[in-house]
Amino acid sequence: MTKLSPVPRSNSKPVGTCLLIVCLIASAIGCGSSASTVQGTISYQGAPIEKGMVTFTPVEGKGSVVGCNIENGKYYATGVTPGKNVLTVAAVKSVTFSRSSDEMSKMAASNAGKGPIEGLIDPADVVPADAIGNGAEHSIKKGSNNLDLQLTKP
Repeated sequence: MTKLSPVPRSNSKPVGTCLLIVCLIASAIGCGSSASTVQGTISYQGAPIEKGMVTFTPVEGKGSVVGCNIENGKYYATGVTPGKNVLTVAAVKSVTFSRSSDEMSKMAASNAGKGPIEGLIDPADVVPADAIGNGAEHSIKKGSNNLDLQLTKP
């Protein structure tokens, strides 16, 4: 049988540890980070949007699409690519569904003619896709941005 000799070990722990510390410090102070934050308010027809989502899509196709929630008319997005972005707002309201045939008949009678399918269905979209200001381009600068959106009927 052949006897194996031990493989010499390199002393790479200090180098790896130092490299890890340098990377952590660089990321903590934001070296090389070009992402922006955007915050503000969003309203439709003058009323704050209660619940929804706003999406930031870079116009030039470079960077990630970023979205965040809208709560009580306010939003705060992180990781937004600086430059021109298309902002798309989607918001829906809670839709009440009937729990019984009797309740459905009462809802149909009270809402007759108010919506599609003889008033049985409430429209759920709060902000239509073609609302004025929805899908518009906005310039986002590096760092922190404040951007309020007032959307109106098409």
